[in-house]
Amino acid sequence: MMQHILLSFLIATFITLTGSTPANTQIDPLHTLTNITSTNELPLTGWEVTLKETIHTTNFERIVNNNRNSHFVSRTEDENSIKFNFVSAEKPAQITVEKRMVITKDNPRQIELIAVLKGDTWNESVQKEYDQARENLLNKLFYKNIKSFTCIEVVEGDTIESRAIIELFSESLQLVHREEQYDSFEMSKLKKMIYGYTPLWNDKFIVEGIPYNLQIATAEKDSGELVYMIGTPILITEY
Repeated sequence: MMQHILLSFLIATFITLTGSTPANTQIDPLHTLTNITSTNELPLTGWEVTLKETIHTTNFERIVNNNRNSHFVSRTEDENSIKFNFVSAEKPAQITVEKRMVITKDNPRQIELIAVLKGDTWNESVQKEYDQARENLLNKLFYKNIKSFTCIEVVEGDTIESRAIIELFSESLQLVHREEQYDSFEMSKLKKMIYGYTPLWNDKFIVEGIPYNLQIATAEKDSGELVYMIGTPILITEY
């Protein structure tokens, strides 16, 4: 029953987080997750941080003025929404930063701001670029009610087994309320999902009175390798 509830929750279109702390005042989960991979010499193959906030359209002019060094690269529209994608004139060298605004037609007075920072390597130089880009976004694009989603991707190496990777993150993050769900579809590349709660971060969602803020998904790549996606408070990328 719990597994069914968790899966249903993850595919819901509206996600309610509790205990939310402004993204610039709590320890950045990406720093913690990448520190675990580097300390244990795990093969990190990708990372992604998504920042989201819903604001009133009266703040549209402020957003444009604060991003006057940016330019729109596309505008798309469908029956449900209008989407604006724009990029900064000053681009980081080692990471990718995507920014967009979404205006839903059923509530045109609201704007959803979305910024995605991502890369496929991590070291001191990349971290410096990431920290600077994130700080700029928090100062120029967002207000205070920010929802932050963090994900890293690790592949199974020759020196560590599947179970060891999961246990390593579980122990490092002091994971409790752990639940596991296995995919029963024969053709699915998704093998297993693990949910739990770590006290290291404040953001969480509640299911039947139990807090969760970490998800680990294991999947098989076309090459046969196992890949692990670790996300907080949930994974919002496809797997």
